[in-house]
Amino acid sequence: MRWPGTEGIFSAVKRKFGENCVSRSSEGLAAEGCQRLGVYDYINQGAKEEVKALN
Repeated sequence: MRWPGTEGIFSAVKRKFGENCVSRSSEGLAAEGCQRLGVYDYINQGAKEEVKALN
């Protein structure tokens, strides 16, 4: 059972960046995941600012 709030975030990230990781080590996988989520958050912050500017 998954919480719907996080499931939507995971689905959006997979849709935007894909599900494939290229790292081989567990440290690399963790770093790659953090980078992808960081980029996704950065993109969403820009979108939120644009929406605020329009309203």
